[in-house]
Parts: sequence; structure tokens; C-alpha cells
Amino acid sequence: SLGYDVIDWLLEYTCRGPGDLEGDPLTLDDEVFDFIVAAYELDPRTGRRRKSKVVYSAPKGRAKSETAGLIGVAEALAPVRFDGWSADGQPVGRPVRSPFIRALATEEKQSGNTFQNIAFVMGEWGQDNHPEIYGGIKGIGDYRSATNIYLPGGGECRSSSSGAASKDGGKETFLVPDEVHLYVLPELRGMYATAMRNLGKRKASDPWALLTTTACRLGEQSVWEVLEKQWKRGEL
Repeated sequence: SLGYDVIDWLLEYTCRGPGDLEGDPLTLDDEVFDFIVAAYELDPRTGRRRKSKVVYSAPKGRAKSETAGLIGVAEALAPVRFDGWSADGQPVGRPVRSPFIRALATEEKQSGNTFQNIAFVMGEWGQDNHPEIYGGIKGIGDYRSATNIYLPGGGECRSSSSGAASKDGGKETFLVPDEVHLYVLPELRGMYATAMRNLGKRKASDPWALLTTTACRLGEQSVWEVLEKQWKRGEL
């Protein structure tokens, strides 16, 4: 897994996101550590990702959106894709070329918790504490209202809300559908379906999606309720 190197990068170059611990050094408990390692598991024959869809399902208060946002920062800037093997047989990573990170939010004109974490680390915190990593990033302004971030080496991070037609044509390398237990309206389900289809357009970049959720309200047919049923039936 490249997850061990991703974790080292996150601990060195990111921090806790907005909230009571804003800007504090990042710490990862065993659950999150193991989750990241599993998310970045590789096929030892090809070096490609083994998982194209990953779900972090946990109760409220587990900082799921923060974790997804920090992984989004790594997907934009860190060596997160396979680039060969080291002399001792461990995988070596490289950054994604021209990454396109999209965070899906449930409300129009609202950047969502995941994207706020990305914007805070890249902007308010990162450019002061690690200009060698975050210098040259543009488009943030106030992290609380940012919707587009432009990376100096090419690529971008974008927050999107409902309206599936406006998401068509995207070429995401990393997608975060946040709080998918709330995706119950047709336009939210359509947004999710369109964005997930976009992941297939850049196969060379080994794209993937990280979904966050808590328990859903049964009977609403949210995106998470449907996925969980498919998983329990062995269809995923």
C-alpha cells in the first residue's frame, strides 16, 4: 500500500481543519490510519489501485469530512500514485499529473465541509507554514466561501453542488461525495451518478472516489442506503 507514505506526508504537511483544533498538528488514530492504508492498497502485479470506490461510514463526530479533505489535499499535491518499486520491494509514489479533485456538496452555493478543509489547509494554514508545498496556489481567498482552487503545476480542486448537467464532462482524478446518506433528492442522486461516471474518463490516472456517510434513514433510498444494500447482497 502507498497509504503508509501518504500518511507520512499528511502528518508532515497538513494540520487539523476548521473547528476547535484548527491548525493544530495532525494526529491519526488507529481506525483512520488503517482506513488510509486500506484505501491505497495496490495490486502487486500491476501497481494499480485495488479500490476505485471507498466508503468511510462512521458516527457523527468522527471527523469524516476532515479526513476526506486531507486526503483531497494529498491527492492534489502528494506522491499518491504508483511509480515503481524501491530496492527493498516497497511501492514508490508520484503525484498525479494535472489532478482534478471534486468535492460534492448538498446545497447550492455551499462549499461543504470537505472542501472547507481542503481550502483551509492549502490557503490560510499551508501558505504560511509550508510555502514550498502550497506556494502559488490561487483562487482560495476566504476558505469558507472558496469553490475553486487552482494548482501551480496544473490541475484544480472544485466544490460542486446539485445540478447533474453542470457536472457532465468533468475528468475527476479524485472525487468526494460527502455525506451520501443525505443524497435523497433526485438532483442529488443525479449529481452523484454523473460525477461517478466521470471517473472512468481518466483511467491512466487511476481515479477513485471516497464517500463519507453516517447511518441513513431507512426508506428514503439515499445513495448510501442503495449502496449498502448492494454491498450486503454481495453485488459490490
